[in-house]
Amino acid sequence: MRPLPLCLPLALTIALGCDTRSPGDGTPVLARVGDKAISAREMEAQVAFFGHSKYLMDHYSKPEKKKELLDSMIQSEALYQEACRLGYDRDPAVKREVVNRMLLKEVDSQVNAQSISDADVEQYFKAHPSEFSRPEQVRLTQIVVKDRAKALKVAAEARALPKGNMEALRALVAKQSEDEASRARGGEMGTIDRNTSTLPKTVVEAAFALAQVHDVSDPIQTEHGYTIVVLMQKQPGFSKSLADAKPEIQSRLAYERRQQKRNALTAEIRNKAKVQIDEAQLAKLTLPMSGPAQAATAPDKRGPGLGPGAPPPPPRKP
Repeated sequence: MRPLPLCLPLALTIALGCDTRSPGDGTPVLARVGDKAISAREMEAQVAFFGHSKYLMDHYSKPEKKKELLDSMIQSEALYQEACRLGYDRDPAVKREVVNRMLLKEVDSQVNAQSISDADVEQYFKAHPSEFSRPEQVRLTQIVVKDRAKALKVAAEARALPKGNMEALRALVAKQSEDEASRARGGEMGTIDRNTSTLPKTVVEAAFALAQVHDVSDPIQTEHGYTIVVLMQKQPGFSKSLADAKPEIQSRLAYERRQQKRNALTAEIRNKAKVQIDEAQLAKLTLPMSGPAQAATAPDKRGPGLGPGAPPPPPRKP
């Protein structure tokens, strides 16, 4: 027989909770663990909780497996009560997980990608064109000299360098380039497209004509002398249609709306909680200086309730 997953008692524990009151749901009590009653309705709910797993649903739908399920529920409840007695339910990580589960049920389950309308998708697509299309781009390093003979010599030296050896390339730029501005940056000219106006058109065309990363151009004559271009990176252009971009936009908008709903719910609950802060006591509190050990266990900077159960961040741009 296929063994049950090892995480089953934990799943049961989370579903049952640490409530020691009688169920009061009008269904028969199947067992008691201390003061906690396990009713027939709870068992039915537990089977429904396994709805995501066909194996478990099939397993517990068989009459002979009812006792096995009840034994698992009893075991989980006993373990959870002992954990509560020992104070594990007051652990910050447990509290954070409880908050995550509440937010998941009260907020996240109500907003998903499918809830984003086509009109909202189209509006976002039109408002953010740069996210879904980009021309071909290259990143380059340049060496500028005044004399053609020197330019030919420098181009040969650049081609003789080990491919990808940036330290050697920067050293060559520092030694030979006669353009102070680009020499100070190690010859780096950043990422450009074919419409870039910050460089001479002939230099741009030469950069895009290079086939492979680390290829070196012949000297290009400009009004400033001669420029040698080294290709550092090539980025192909792309253009997504509305249909292609739709899943990404839906995911992004759903994430943003979940965050908005979480923030609104948090503010509402905080207002109802009648929070009181003792500013005088807070001012007197001296916290230890943080070091490597403290930093390693620092709370999640995204805030309470945004730990492991939080929705994923927006999709990365291509």
